[in-house]
Amino acid sequence: MKNKTRIIIKGKDETDNILGVSKRGCLVDVTFANGKTYSYNESNVQLKRSALSDDHARECFEYLKRIAKLTGLQVAEVGNTLASQYAKIDFVDPDSMLGTFLSGNAPQLAVTESIFAVYPFNFNASQKKAVENALAHPLSVVEGPPGTGKTQTVLNIIANAVMRGESVAVVSSNNSATANVLDKLQKYGIDFITAYLGNQANKQEFINSQKPLPNLKSWKLPQEEERTINQSLHSLHASLSKMLEKKNKLSQIRQQNRSLELEYKRFCEYATYNDEFISRYLRPTSSDIALELWLECEKYAERGRPPGLFTRIVNRFRRGVANKLFYSEPPEVMVALCQRRWYVAKIDELERSMSQLDKKLEEFDFDEKMSECSDLSMKLFRSRLAEKYARTARTIFALNDLWKHPKDFIGEYPVILATTYSLRSSLSHKVMYDYVIIDEASQVDLATGALALSCAKKIIVVGDLKQLPNVVDSALARRTDSVFSEFNLPEAYRYKNHSLLAAVSELFPRVPRTLLREHYRCHPQIIEFCNQKFYNNQLIILTEPTSERRPLIVYKTPPGNHARERVNQRQIDIIKNEVIPQQCLDDSTISLGIVTPYRNQTNALQEAFRNTSIQADTVDKFQGRERDVIILSTVDNKISDFADNANRLNVAVSRAVKQLIVVMNRGDDAHDTNIGDLVRYIKYNNMEIVHSSTYSVFDYLYDSYRSERNRILKKRRRISEYDSENLMYIMICELLENERFTKLSVAEHVPLKMIIRDIEKLTEDEKRYAGNILTHVDFLIFDKLGKVPLLAIEVDGVAFHKDGSRQAERDKLKNGIFEKYGLPLIRFKTDGSGERELLYAKLNDVLAQSTP
Repeated sequence: MKNKTRIIIKGKDETDNILGVSKRGCLVDVTFANGKTYSYNESNVQLKRSALSDDHARECFEYLKRIAKLTGLQVAEVGNTLASQYAKIDFVDPDSMLGTFLSGNAPQLAVTESIFAVYPFNFNASQKKAVENALAHPLSVVEGPPGTGKTQTVLNIIANAVMRGESVAVVSSNNSATANVLDKLQKYGIDFITAYLGNQANKQEFINSQKPLPNLKSWKLPQEEERTINQSLHSLHASLSKMLEKKNKLSQIRQQNRSLELEYKRFCEYATYNDEFISRYLRPTSSDIALELWLECEKYAERGRPPGLFTRIVNRFRRGVANKLFYSEPPEVMVALCQRRWYVAKIDELERSMSQLDKKLEEFDFDEKMSECSDLSMKLFRSRLAEKYARTARTIFALNDLWKHPKDFIGEYPVILATTYSLRSSLSHKVMYDYVIIDEASQVDLATGALALSCAKKIIVVGDLKQLPNVVDSALARRTDSVFSEFNLPEAYRYKNHSLLAAVSELFPRVPRTLLREHYRCHPQIIEFCNQKFYNNQLIILTEPTSERRPLIVYKTPPGNHARERVNQRQIDIIKNEVIPQQCLDDSTISLGIVTPYRNQTNALQEAFRNTSIQADTVDKFQGRERDVIILSTVDNKISDFADNANRLNVAVSRAVKQLIVVMNRGDDAHDTNIGDLVRYIKYNNMEIVHSSTYSVFDYLYDSYRSERNRILKKRRRISEYDSENLMYIMICELLENERFTKLSVAEHVPLKMIIRDIEKLTEDEKRYAGNILTHVDFLIFDKLGKVPLLAIEVDGVAFHKDGSRQAERDKLKNGIFEKYGLPLIRFKTDGSGERELLYAKLNDVLAQSTP
């Protein structure tokens, strides 16, 4: 019975002291080991049935025990400590998060009313949401991309839990993440609430280094002042929340403006008209009006005649046409002038919006108000601590008190720091913490993560699935897969490819999840690559360029097979003899790190830079660290899947604060690789002259064009001129949501003239056809990182494109042009079938063939 049921009397577990229990009306008779029987009101006696009573939970637990035997560390004279801890578990508290994890049944959402929390360590919009979710729900997930303030979020959760008289354990797969929390608490003089425990050595060190309490008398606030602070915080939170929205909006507009200015520079390579020429015909106007006139000009070209008198009057007074000679220009010139005017107007509008938001934030005195909010919160937090520790001396504990008197210990040290591996053995195995925060959870494996869940009433899982997971080598993957095959469990429990974060995300997709969006670390151009490539443009970049350094650079070795046994000496020589001196990286004020995918290259780099301040390590080991400048040595002659791993590249890039330098082999064309995407992104952002026969795709221009065109068509009660195109657009967008195609985007109705840069390959007929501004492709798929056209898509109406028709002849011309420039084109007939499968296959083919 003891293995299946726990007997709790007046909140205390008395199971080990009880011989029997029987119910008598509203009373419960309990017979103790000494033979005496006592009667209790049934409200004072709680019978807890083990979560392992459930068949699914028991099977899952047996699976984890088997995995623990395969994966646990072997310690001399002790054996497999992980397996040993699992062997001691004969009862799983149904209120623990391990019970939830084993059963696979999502926990019930806790409270629905709004939570008022304090933020002694500052906050932003998404951090505030993460803290509120953590306090309100038994299970929540905090997704923390690089540089988004995960530690700050953890600290605010700790403060609120401790103020409520609750206990918190903070764990990770290693000590670095928890050490970071301790460092921050030490900075604020609050580390006396923490105990850094874990293995036996850590526990002994803590016992030996116990310190008296600091003098907290000055921290205690009168009740009236506490009430005043609470009222002030409610008011500040409301106003700050509104201003945080404006601050985020300002950052998003800045991001858009940076991208738009870069695209405008690229556009000016296509439309080389000077400002004087434009002002001769067009007056400045809004971007919306510029788009409107552009679409009108396309209509004039379709009709083959200029507008009538009424439309000319509208154009003059509403659309900014300053000179009737505008209509004498060829249609492609008219359209290009409208497009140039759109860029100028849009950039001006964004700059005015930024100025207005800046002014509002300045008038509000945002930084001062945020500082006031954190100061008041810290005062309130410290006052509660002074109240909690209102006595003359601190209790000093012996080592065996950790398991004999854990309740007293937690009362003194409500914040426990440990690893996932050692939390359960830090104090008594019966201890249940009110909160367990698992940091860097993408690197926590299932077996050790589940062990930490056994101690948790509530769990906050913090991590990032876009960064590196825990390492499982091929041999261990095979062994754990063999064990997994013996059990009837969902894929989420498969050890080899599921960290604790991945497993929780799959098992409980509907639990509260918060993406920390605001980024504070990297130069905007550096993190914008990660934002576009890995985070689907969800990050809000709050950094500004703080250095004159060029943020993104690529160095290439001379052609040749320089890599031998995962060492590339030529890349090391280039780093030493070219990169460091040319980029002035021998300056002692610059922190420099060199990262590489391989341990062998790391060893060679460490030898090359012995006795210097330069740190070289694998990307995996650099996760969680940062440097002013990061040099990425790719090593491979031909980029391998291991080096090109998306999570590995995300970590490598996001380590760089001011500058990222990529060193790679010249002979590698990086077809369909993540590193190739990075190189294309760098070339585009650096305005590098790439000798290409096609133009970059003008993404922002055509996104706005699509919106305006659809708005006009809706006025005519049509979503599009052709229903078939609408259906194709929907299908394209759905396919591009596939993770395989996240780097791709689509533009509609792109003129051939704006795709083909070098027309020397064309015949005279082809030049006339391609030069007509009305010669469009229905859809153009492009690489959104390098803005490179990759695939044209045409939707052919059967009647309109039938053999022998004039349109069929034009189709042949278009096909021939695309063939000459090596740009794939795929046609779909409106009476065809299997379009989704065909397009999916074509997109895969295009990715495989794409080049920088």
